Amino acid sequence: MSRQSTLYSFFPKSPALSDANKASARASREGGRAVPASPSLGEDAAWSEAGPGPRPSARSASPPKAKNLNGGLRRSVGTTYVTDKSEEDNEIESEEEVQPKTQGSRRSSRQIKKRRVISDSESDIGGSDVEFKPDTKEEGSSDEISSGVGDSESEGPNSPVKVARKRKRVVTGNGSLKRKSSRKEMPSATKRATGISSETKNTLSAFSAPQNSESQAHVSGGGDDSSRPTVWYHETLEWLKEEKRRDEHRRRPDHPDFNASTLYVPEDFLNSCTPGMRKWWQIKSQNFDLVICYKVGKFYELYHMDALIGVSELGLVFMKGNWAHSGFPEIAFGRYSDSLVQKGYKVARVEQTETPEMMEARCRKMVHISKYDRVVRREICRIITKGTQTYSVLEGDPSENYSKYLLSLKEKEEDSSGHTRAYGVCFVDTSLGKFFIGQFSDDRHCSRFRTLVAHYPPVQVLFEKGNLSKETKTILKSSLSSSLQEGLIPGSQFWDASKTLRTLLEEGYFREKLSDDIGVMLPQVLKGMTSESDSIGLTPGEKSELALSALGGCIFYLKKCLIDQELLSMANFEEYIPLDSDIVSTTRSGAIFTKACQRMVLDAVTLNNLEIFLNGTNGSTEGTLLERVDTCHTPFGKRLLKQWLCAPLCSPYAINDRLDAIEDLMVVPDKISEVVELLKKLPDLERLLSKIHNVGSPLKSQNHPDSRAIMYEETTYSKKKIIDFLSALEGFKVMCKIIGIMEEVIDGFKSKILKQVISLQTKNPEGRFPDLTTELNRWDTAFDHEKARKTGLITPKAGFDSDYDQALADIRENEQSLLEYLEKQRNRIGCRTIVYWGIGRNRYQLEIPENFTTRNLPEEYELKSTKKGCKRYWTKTIEKKLANLINAEERRDVSLKDCMRRLFYNFDKNYKDWQSAVECIAVLDVLLCLANYSRGGDGPMCRPVILLPEDTPPFLELKGSRHPCITKTFFGDDFIPNDILIGCEEEEQENGKAYCVLVTGPNMGGKSTLMRQAGLLAVMAQMGCYVPAEVCRLTPIDRVFTRLGASDRIMSGESTFFVELSETASILMHATAHSLVLVDELGRGTATFDGTAIANAVVKELAETIKCRTLFSTHYHSLVEDYSQNVAVRLGHMACMVENECEDPSQETITFLYKFIKGACPKSYGFNAARLANLPEEVIQKGHRKAREFEKMNQSLRLFREVCLASERSTVDAEAVHKLLTLIKEL
Repeated sequence: MSRQSTLYSFFPKSPALSDANKASARASREGGRAVPASPSLGEDAAWSEAGPGPRPSARSASPPKAKNLNGGLRRSVGTTYVTDKSEEDNEIESEEEVQPKTQGSRRSSRQIKKRRVISDSESDIGGSDVEFKPDTKEEGSSDEISSGVGDSESEGPNSPVKVARKRKRVVTGNGSLKRKSSRKEMPSATKRATGISSETKNTLSAFSAPQNSESQAHVSGGGDDSSRPTVWYHETLEWLKEEKRRDEHRRRPDHPDFNASTLYVPEDFLNSCTPGMRKWWQIKSQNFDLVICYKVGKFYELYHMDALIGVSELGLVFMKGNWAHSGFPEIAFGRYSDSLVQKGYKVARVEQTETPEMMEARCRKMVHISKYDRVVRREICRIITKGTQTYSVLEGDPSENYSKYLLSLKEKEEDSSGHTRAYGVCFVDTSLGKFFIGQFSDDRHCSRFRTLVAHYPPVQVLFEKGNLSKETKTILKSSLSSSLQEGLIPGSQFWDASKTLRTLLEEGYFREKLSDDIGVMLPQVLKGMTSESDSIGLTPGEKSELALSALGGCIFYLKKCLIDQELLSMANFEEYIPLDSDIVSTTRSGAIFTKACQRMVLDAVTLNNLEIFLNGTNGSTEGTLLERVDTCHTPFGKRLLKQWLCAPLCSPYAINDRLDAIEDLMVVPDKISEVVELLKKLPDLERLLSKIHNVGSPLKSQNHPDSRAIMYEETTYSKKKIIDFLSALEGFKVMCKIIGIMEEVIDGFKSKILKQVISLQTKNPEGRFPDLTTELNRWDTAFDHEKARKTGLITPKAGFDSDYDQALADIRENEQSLLEYLEKQRNRIGCRTIVYWGIGRNRYQLEIPENFTTRNLPEEYELKSTKKGCKRYWTKTIEKKLANLINAEERRDVSLKDCMRRLFYNFDKNYKDWQSAVECIAVLDVLLCLANYSRGGDGPMCRPVILLPEDTPPFLELKGSRHPCITKTFFGDDFIPNDILIGCEEEEQENGKAYCVLVTGPNMGGKSTLMRQAGLLAVMAQMGCYVPAEVCRLTPIDRVFTRLGASDRIMSGESTFFVELSETASILMHATAHSLVLVDELGRGTATFDGTAIANAVVKELAETIKCRTLFSTHYHSLVEDYSQNVAVRLGHMACMVENECEDPSQETITFLYKFIKGACPKSYGFNAARLANLPEEVIQKGHRKAREFEKMNQSLRLFREVCLASERSTVDAEAVHKLLTLIKEL
C-alpha cells in the first residue's frame, strides 16, 4: 500500500456552535483518505487539553465503516459528514480491500474526504470511550485509513495480502513527501454536502493550525513544515525541561539514586488530560527511556518526544497540530520497531486489552465511576531492546545468523588490594532461549572476563548499580562501547541469590519441562548451584552466589520486557566455565590434552590481532578467517562454526576424529552434493523451535497481556505462525532425507563423530539422530496444511485432539438424539410433517400444523411461538438435549480457539528430539564446510599431525605454509610459502632446542604476516581442518597469545605503550610451556633504551623460564646481538635483495623476497619505507645523515666500552695492553 496518513483534528466547544454539536475538523496528512474519527482516547476520542487553543491531531482508531455496538466505531446522533473531492485520494486499494467493487463505487468512495462534526452525545461529560474491535466483515472496505506510512509488508508467495502499487513521490529538501497528480481537482463545492453553515465553517477555520509558522529546525521528516509550530507543546512544559526534570521520586539528575527511566509528572497536569492521554503519560512516566508505540485502533501512535524520534529515525511524518504526533499501521510494527532497536532505542508496544463491551461490563460492576474508568484498558505487552529480541511474528525476522547476547554481570573483589576479583555472569540468546550461567575468579587485568565478552559478544549489559570496579567499567567503556548498558538497583531489581531461587520456584517457570522430575523443580545446572544441605533448593551454594545473583538481574529484566515465561520455561541452561580453568601455569605435562573437553584459549586480544572474526580495518568480516572458511549452508551451522573457531580442540584424539570425518566426506563427493542441496532448503530451525515453544506455552497464554490484546491483523499473524510451523515440519523432513542419503555410505566411514550425527538412535547404539518418521507422519495427518496456510485457522482431524474429538462426538450424539426424539413425536402425534424450527438457543422447536394442534397435545408441550398455519412447541426433554448440544458446541469452539496453541504445545513436548536433530545436522554442516575448504584450498593442503607432549617435547613445524586468508587474493604462485620451525629436531643439531625465534627484517618485509600466519594455522589445525601447507606437525597448543600492532585505547585512557605492556603482562602471567606466543616489536612505544631493556627482559623470561614456543619480532639489533649466542634463542629474518647499496639511500633499490630464512638481518631499511610512503626526498636525505651520525656515535661508545674493559686488564696482561693501544688508535 502506498505510504499515506490521515489526520483527525479535534476542537473544544466553541460559542459559535450550537449546544447540540461539537465541531471536529479533519484534514488529510499527505493526502490520505479520511474517515469518521473514532472516540478512542478520551470521552470524545479527542486528545483534549484544558484551556483554549487548537488541539492536537489524532488518527482514527477503527476500520473505515461506521458501525454500531460491536463494530468499534459509533456513529452518534447529530454526526454530519462534509465531503471534499480530492484527486490525491485516488489511490489503490489496501491489502484489506478484498471485496470486489464496481469501478464507480470504488472511485467515489476513495475520492472523498470527510469532515466530522461531533454532537454533544460524544462530549467529554457524557460520552464513552468506544474502541476499535476487529470485525472480519468490515475488512473489505475501500475507505481505508492510513497513518502516514505504507502498512503492508512483503508476505511471501503464500501471502493473502494484495501487493499494492506505490504512487510516485517527490522528496523535497526538507524530507517531506509530496504527491504529484496529473488530474485536475474537481471543485469541491459540487460534491459538498449540506448541513454546515458559513458561520460554522468560519468557526472551524479559527482552530486550524497556523499557516505561517516556521518549521522545526531540529526535527527532520515529512509533512508541510509551514503547518508545524515553532515549539512543540511538550517542549513548553516546565517540569519536562532538562534542568527541572525529576524521576518518579522527585530526585534530580545529580542525585546518586536518580532513576533515568522514570519521570515525575505533576498530578494537576494528569487531571487536565483526557483519559487516553492521561494513560499515555502514566505509562511514559514509568518508562521514560522507552519509545512508546501506543495502540489506537489499527495504528501505533507516537506522541510528543517519541514522535520526534519516529520522524527523525524512521522517516515518518508529523500530523498537524501543536503536539508532536506521528505513527504507523499495526502491520508495519516489526519493520519500524526493529529499525529503532538496531539504532539503540528501546521500544514498548502498548496494546488495547479490552473491547468497548468489556469496558461497559467492567463499569457496570463498579460503584463509583469516573471518566477515567470509561476508557478501554491498555497495557504494555512487550518491551524490545537489542538484547531481548525474540523475533516473534510481530517483531519480524532476524537480520543476521549469529547470536546476540544479553549479559548480566555481578562483581565482587576478593581481596582489599583489588588485584583479584570474582565475577558472576548470566548471558542469554533470547532468540534461542538458551542461558549460560557461571562464576569465576579473575586477575587484575580481567583476562577471563575479556575473553568471555569476546567469545559471546553482548549487545546489552546489565550490572548492579554502584558495584563495578574501575577496571570493569573500563572494559565496558572500551570493548563494549557499542552495547547498551544499564545499571539495576541492588535488591529490588538486581536480586540476590536467595531471592532468585525463591522466584524461580514460586513462579513455576519449569513446570512444563520438568514435570516428570522428582525433587526440586530446577534444571540440573541450577540444582548444582544450590546447597547440598537444602533439599528445597532455596539456599545458594557457597561458590554460586554471584552467578545466581547475575541470573536474578537477568530474570528481572526479562520480566520487565515480558518474555521471562517464554524463555525460562524452556529450561535450557548451560554452565559457563572459563576455557583456561584446567590449565596449570608453567606445567610441561601433557595430561590435560587427553581430555576431550579441553579447548585452546583464544582471548579477546588474540581474536582481534589474528582477525579471526572481524578485521582491524573497518570492523567487518572481510579478509577474516571466519569469512575464508565459512561455507555453511544453515544458520545453526554458522553459529556452531563460530563456536568451534572460538575454542579449538586440544585433544589429539578429538582433533584426529574430525580430520577423519573430513577425509570420509571428501571421498563421497556425489552424496555430498545431494546433501548440500538439501541443506540449502533448511530454515533456521533452532530459532523456529524457540518460536513454537513461545506460541504454545500455556503459562504465557494464561497470564501474558498479549493474550488479552485486541489485534487488527490477527489473521495475518496466525498465518505467519502456521507458515513457521509448517516450515519447521518441512525442515525436519529434509533432515530425515539427509540422514537417509548419508546412511547409504556410512559403512565406509571411520570417523566416530560423523557416524554419531548421521546414525539413527534406533539403529545404532551410538547414534544421536532421533527417529522422527513416526512423529512427522502424525503431524502430516493432524490437520489440513494448505487450508490452514490460507485461512490462518487450524481444524484438527479426528484422532489428534482429544478435547475437540470429544466435543464433536457429543455434538453428533445430541443431534442424533434430537432427531430420534423428533421421530417419536411424529409417531406420537400422527403427523409426518412435524419439523424442527429455530436458530441459536431457540433451536429445535417442534413446528406442528395448526390442524393437529386442535387435538389433545401432551401436557409437556410448551408453546413458544406461532405463525399462520402452525404452532411451535418445546418440551423439557428438548430443552435438556439442546442444553447438552450447546455445551458441546461451546466446548468445540473453545477447543478450536485454543487449537493452535495446544498444537504447538504438543509439538514442543518433543523438544529434546527436535533439538537433537538440529544439533546433529549443525555438526554435519560444519564438517562439510571444513571438508569444502580442505578440498578447495589454494595450493597444497595437508592434514595436520598432532602429537601428545608425552611422546615429544612441544614443537611447531610448518613447511611450505601460507596465510589462509591472504592466499585468496593472490593467484597461482604469487604468495611466497614459508617454513616456520620452533623446537624441532632438525634445529637441535646447531644450538639445541630453541623455543624462541627472534624475527628481524626490513620494514614491510612480512614479519607481522608471518606471525599471524603461524597463529592462524595453529588454530585451524586444532579445529580439525586441513591447513594450507606442505607439512604441519605440532604438539597441542593450550593458548595462543599475541602482542601485535600498535594502537592506543582512547576510551580506556590507555596509551600505546601501556597497551603493549598490559598485553605483555598477560602473556608472562598466563603462558605455559604449551602456549604459542607471538610478540611484534615490543618496546617501540617508548624511548629506545627503555624499549630495548624491556624487550630484552621479556625475551629472556620467555626463552629461559617459561620455554614456550615464541616468535618475537624486533628492530632492536642490539637485542639480536645479545642473544646471538644464546642456545635458547634462534635467529631468523625476512629476506630482501638490495641493489646499489651505498651511503645514499636514494640510490638503493630494495626488493622484498618475503622468505623467512635463518640468521639476522643487518639493517631494517627504514628509509626505503619512507620513500615508498612518498616522504620528501630532502627529508629522507636529512634523516639518513642523522642516522649516520647515530651509527658513528654508537660505534664510538662501543669502542670506548671495550677500551675501558681492556684498561682494567692491561696492568697484568701484555696482550691486553696491545689491544688497548689499537682501540685508542681507532677512537
